[in-house]
Amino acid sequence: MGLVLLAGWVRAAEESHVRARLVADQVGPGLSRTGVVGVHFVMETGWHIYWKNPGDAGLATAVDFAMPDGFEVGELRWPAPIAFTQPGDLVAYGYEGSVVLSAEVTAPVTWSGEPRTLTASVSWLACKEVCVLGSAELKSEWPLAPSPDVFDDSGSRLPGPNGPFELSVTGGLGPGDRRGRVSLWLEWNEPPGEVQFFPGADNGLKITDARTQTRGRLTRIDFSASLIGGGEAVNHVPSVVTATDAGGGRTGWLLNAPLRAMNQ
Repeated sequence: MGLVLLAGWVRAAEESHVRARLVADQVGPGLSRTGVVGVHFVMETGWHIYWKNPGDAGLATAVDFAMPDGFEVGELRWPAPIAFTQPGDLVAYGYEGSVVLSAEVTAPVTWSGEPRTLTASVSWLACKEVCVLGSAELKSEWPLAPSPDVFDDSGSRLPGPNGPFELSVTGGLGPGDRRGRVSLWLEWNEPPGEVQFFPGADNGLKITDARTQTRGRLTRIDFSASLIGGGEAVNHVPSVVTATDAGGGRTGWLLNAPLRAMNQ
């Protein structure tokens, strides 16, 4: 989704305006066999790259880890994005400054700590006034020196599993419907600051016209949902909701939003 909307806006360039490197949370013999490996992206000021759902326009950042034999790697983990308004009033989702896209790694019980080769194939679309395609082949010896500072950075914090709110749904897709208007209602434990909603990527579902309104402890999120392709079995949209606090800090939570009213 999205890249075609930027026709004429994308160019090739030697400088991609993004640096990428492998980082890790230490795994070693005698310690827990489970750790985290990630790609740390650093963008030049004013440039951004894209989330797994790029929004109305853009291209999702891609990270493909190749682990040594016997090592297992989990699904890519995405910190909460921010929203960008692009030419033509297109809304996109992504990151600016820096971000770590990471995955959990499990070492085999037979590993005794000897260096092993780890690689990652990475590609992205970086945008400012124009967009530039970039890619990198990253390679390092495992175990890497740990980089806890980059995982602690606010741009790399992962959404939590349980938000401080109660969720209800009105509207939505009825039995046999392929499209409809959905309203999510979040009743917060305490009044939040700015609330943003980021619908996740799903090949069987298209989310458009999302609008978020908050008054006191109540947030209403409205969006249009359309089933596409073989999406008949889609009942939820995996999403992220974020809120700012009184100090300007921003926290995100996973939200597996139903596409049908709770009583259906």
